[in-house]
Amino acid sequence: MNGLKKEYGQRITFLQINVLNPDNVPIMEQYGFGSTPEIYLVDEEDQVLGYWDEIESATDLRQRFDEVLGEGGD
Repeated sequence: MNGLKKEYGQRITFLQINVLNPDNVPIMEQYGFGSTPEIYLVDEEDQVLGYWDEIESATDLRQRFDEVLGEGGD
């Protein structure tokens, strides 16, 4: 994930949520965290654009990020 954060950090805000920290309960409840790791791709209006509950390859995540950012090629 750190490589993707470096690559997309100017266009996507990456948050890592510690599920063991009680201060994070509100955001965990908002998105319904059930396991770790979980990855949510959320837009500015809190719409979930993508969700993964298991490890995905960087290539798969990069493809989805590009689609959401309008950079996917057809």
